[in-house]
Amino acid sequence: MILRFLRNKLVEVEPRPDGTLLVSWRLTDDLLKAEVRLTIQLPDMEILEAEAEMDRFIPKGCESASELIKKVEGINIGSGLRKIVNGLLGGPDGCSILVNAVLESANAVILHFTRPGLQLGETITDPDEKLAAVRTMVQSNPRLVRSCISFQDDSPIMQGLNL
Repeated sequence: MILRFLRNKLVEVEPRPDGTLLVSWRLTDDLLKAEVRLTIQLPDMEILEAEAEMDRFIPKGCESASELIKKVEGINIGSGLRKIVNGLLGGPDGCSILVNAVLESANAVILHFTRPGLQLGETITDPDEKLAAVRTMVQSNPRLVRSCISFQDDSPIMQGLNL
């Protein structure tokens, strides 16, 4: 007997005329259909509105997804988000699908802002120019400092920046 299982997941970030971002996260597979929509207020990246819908086979803990997702309204996308979202939506009585939806949506928002800069940086071929561009980026975005191994105090990128 051959068993087949198909899963599609899509995350989209759309800038809106009012200055907010609309993030749509959709998961469709043979058992479940789920959708989460988040409205993000800039520049703080605060989740203003959160909506969720689930159809077909709904896992235990996710029966009240449309009410549960409201718990993330008012939190900001930034440091500690994983712990906050797991605390609000996860746990033994929570909905891991909503946890993943919010975290993947937050990643999409971050990529929405970082992708253009990364693409521009890839056009620089001179290693010294590239290093200078990365240092400028770190100076303009202090949240990057110590956020990953590339931006630790002893990294070549961070030498001489005194941040």
